[in-house]
Amino acid sequence: MNFTRSFSFMFEDKNWAVKILLGAIFNLLTLVLVGIPFVLGYLLELAKNSSQGKEIPLPEWDNLGDKFTRGLVYLIILIIYSIPGMILSFIPCVKYCLGPLYFVALLFILPYITVRYAQTGSFEEIFRFNEIIDFTKKNINNLIIVVLLTIALEIIATFGVLALVVGVFFTMFWAYLAIYYLYGKVYREGQEAEGESSGPEPENQPTTS
Repeated sequence: MNFTRSFSFMFEDKNWAVKILLGAIFNLLTLVLVGIPFVLGYLLELAKNSSQGKEIPLPEWDNLGDKFTRGLVYLIILIIYSIPGMILSFIPCVKYCLGPLYFVALLFILPYITVRYAQTGSFEEIFRFNEIIDFTKKNINNLIIVVLLTIALEIIATFGVLALVVGVFFTMFWAYLAIYYLYGKVYREGQEAEGESSGPEPENQPTTS
């Protein structure tokens, strides 16, 4: 699995500048919350494409109603999964250890949860805990790298604040693209290791219209 490609794959799309600009605008709208479902819906589509080997082109900023709806449901899923960690964070004796540990553990299962929902659109699918645990155990080495890269990408993205502050919305969206690309890839590799087909062969070259 080529982890480093996550940093640059998006630039192979001939329209990458426009798509990232639009992503940054929707990312800016997350400050007033309305942009969150749109961004998440777009990233779900990216993760789904990545899991099927369709890396390029990046998803279009179309079907915004569908992106909003799917992104909103995914946001609810993330909130549900975050509730135990938030509860632990309010318990005096454990909030400084178990709370943070829970959210770190959550990073390891997010790739599976994200891609399963992106592929199926099923709320039920992402609460099949036996399958989630089984996937995590079998792919723990790749998941460790994905989690470390996720943390590194988010740290790198904060440097966008140096570009007149607004630059952080571009760098954060770039980081999201890389992270959800990795989600799709680690899921695909896990499925292939199980002998299951998860889509067509990777398309590493940009397509032309």
